[in-house]
Amino acid sequence: MISRALAILCIAGITYGQDDLVRVETELLSFSRNLEQYLDTSKQPCQDFYGYVCSHSANLSETGRQRYQSGLKHTDVAQLMDMELQLINFFKSCESGSGVEALKGSQLFRQSGGWPALEPIKVNASQRTNQAQSWLGVLGYFHEVGAPYFFETSVTIQSNKRLVVLQPECTRRNTLRKYEQRVGEVLQSFGIEQSRAHVTALEVLSLERNSRDIVKAEHIEDQVEFSYANFKRSVFGNVSLPRLDWDGYFRKLLGGKTPQASDTIVVKQLPRLVEYFALLQNTSMIRLLNWIWTDYLMDIVDADCHQLAETYAGDLYAHMIQRVTANRVELAKMYSVLGKAFTDQLAASVWIDEISRQSSRQFLGTIMHITLNGDERLDAAYHSVLLGRRSLYRNLEKLRKFQLPQRSTSQSMQQVRRYAQVFATVNAFLEQYNLSTPLNYLLLGKFFSRSLVAAGSSSRTPGAWLSSDSERRFGIFQECVGGQTNAIDLLLDLLAQRQALSGYRQWIATRTGLEERVDALLAAGHSKMSLQRLFFVTSLLVDCQSELGVLQQDRKRQVAHATLRNSPEFLETFKCRPGDGLYPQHQRCNPF
Repeated sequence: MISRALAILCIAGITYGQDDLVRVETELLSFSRNLEQYLDTSKQPCQDFYGYVCSHSANLSETGRQRYQSGLKHTDVAQLMDMELQLINFFKSCESGSGVEALKGSQLFRQSGGWPALEPIKVNASQRTNQAQSWLGVLGYFHEVGAPYFFETSVTIQSNKRLVVLQPECTRRNTLRKYEQRVGEVLQSFGIEQSRAHVTALEVLSLERNSRDIVKAEHIEDQVEFSYANFKRSVFGNVSLPRLDWDGYFRKLLGGKTPQASDTIVVKQLPRLVEYFALLQNTSMIRLLNWIWTDYLMDIVDADCHQLAETYAGDLYAHMIQRVTANRVELAKMYSVLGKAFTDQLAASVWIDEISRQSSRQFLGTIMHITLNGDERLDAAYHSVLLGRRSLYRNLEKLRKFQLPQRSTSQSMQQVRRYAQVFATVNAFLEQYNLSTPLNYLLLGKFFSRSLVAAGSSSRTPGAWLSSDSERRFGIFQECVGGQTNAIDLLLDLLAQRQALSGYRQWIATRTGLEERVDALLAAGHSKMSLQRLFFVTSLLVDCQSELGVLQQDRKRQVAHATLRNSPEFLETFKCRPGDGLYPQHQRCNPF
């Protein structure tokens, strides 16, 4: 995979080898001017670099998402894979197909009996189209699209027989006060008249309180096993299962099939499940539908298009966000350079072993292949989904149903998805929707290098990429660092910074006279930038994560400052002197 990508890059190098220096200089100057608005010039870089860079970084991710969504409209559709076109359809449906009429036209709305709060008030309640529904039938439609209300059903095959596990719901995602607030927001967002919204909210909150009482109840963690035939004949207290259409319920979940009489049904926390059944038996269909639709729409109303895409098509979103706004050839070329730096700097070191190196190279190969060619397997998987432009709700139903039977994402693809998240911030700086060189080194170089080293682990355990041979050396490094900073995070940052900076400087060295000309122009600006200073500023800026809590922010600040304090390149670039907060008081902790 990597050799093929490198061949493409060698050919591309002929085309891109003679960069348009005027374009590069113009991009860098424009980028630097745009950057100034995010810097807190009341803070000195050598005293509080994290504050200098991150104090004004709030909403960067949101700005980046908006730029990305706008950039989709400028994308050459001829260059897109089928699944990427489908994601564009999803965004269009989110922008223009999220109103009441789109909701009413969705399949789930029509099948389940609709949302009574939206129906005209009828004199005779029997005129309502949802009266023929049973509560199990309604739940079946929602369970089919991955919304497991009241209980969750999982189906596996063991010894050529189905094993069906019913697990009652035992958590709530909001406090009751917050839930009440969100109910009001949902009803208001769909324009439901105030007096009717008040009545609907009372109905919804009444059922919600009853459900919470069942959640709070103490029950033994037991499970009861039935054959499917016996399960359907069972009576629990005043709840008679024979009156419920379990065959119809399972046909929805199993693509038209039903369990065999001898298949196994396992019910966990049977008493809690029976309480839910009793509650549902004694709840009117109007109240149930008002509650279930209000709850179902809560997370949709609260989320923007990007959050919905990440939640319900995360693999597709991660694939596309790193391809649409980038110069793919130049980005892949940067990956290749940083991959070589990884090999040159770490292959013979004590920090990683052969297994770690192979895992990192697999990550590199996957990222390069996706960047240049796209993910053909993912494209094939989404071939049957067929997202449209008119109804967000129908698209969400399709995506939820598609994701339901999918196996868990592989470790390597989880690493790719985690890396792709940085593009939401990177896009905030791309005025022309084109991430080219050297902006890719500035915005992505260190983040990618850190992801590349960390990908050497098959576990999310911090530091699992470290070679077992490094224990003695790491012990010395850890003792040097002291207890103030996480030594694993610091080591990872130092390794990544060294690789990224070497690649960036290598690119600068091939452009004769560029650094002198651009530095002279940048120095005249308000923030007194240079090409070297841009590297340190942007490497941190894309990773500020201003949405983190106070403790997490403090931890990031500590690691960032420890990295810079142990970086002679930073100290030289910003001319830090003894007495400055980031000037090392003792010896530097050098892992090299």
